[in-house]
Amino acid sequence: MPPQVYDLLGGSDLILHAGDLETPDILPPLQAIAPTYAVRGNLHWQFSTGMHDQDLPLCVTLRVGRHVIWMTHGHISLARSLMDKVTGIGMQHSLAAINQKLIARLARLKPPEADIVIFGHSHLSCAVRLNGTLYFNPGAISASAVERSREGPRIGRLMLRDDGGVEYEWREI
Repeated sequence: MPPQVYDLLGGSDLILHAGDLETPDILPPLQAIAPTYAVRGNLHWQFSTGMHDQDLPLCVTLRVGRHVIWMTHGHISLARSLMDKVTGIGMQHSLAAINQKLIARLARLKPPEADIVIFGHSHLSCAVRLNGTLYFNPGAISASAVERSREGPRIGRLMLRDDGGVEYEWREI
């Protein structure tokens, strides 16, 4: 984990990790900053030791103020994960197309009360509002994920306002 990530996360009320942990060792330092929730990914679990990605939940639902946040990596199943990866190989637009597929998939699967859906899987940051729900991909910080996404390492940040509004941004690392 690049050290500046901890600085960027300072002052956060909550930290959410949308899967593909490079190592579960990052969770305790994040939990020292703020309550931290993470979901299982689909890529790195076989390389982990001790507690690994597959020990994490597939999705997490949290009530935060006026909002219900539903977080999942986005692949939902091994078969869909493989299809997403295979259809994206060698195509310049593939990751953005995968984000659109993920949003369509997650719109069908999310809890009805969720008004914010956080996902990863493509490692490409995006924010799309659809039928009253914000679909938010925070991007990626690990070198291998950043290389696949073709954008710089970044973290996504949501600001939940008292009036129920949601603002978002990405911070470059």
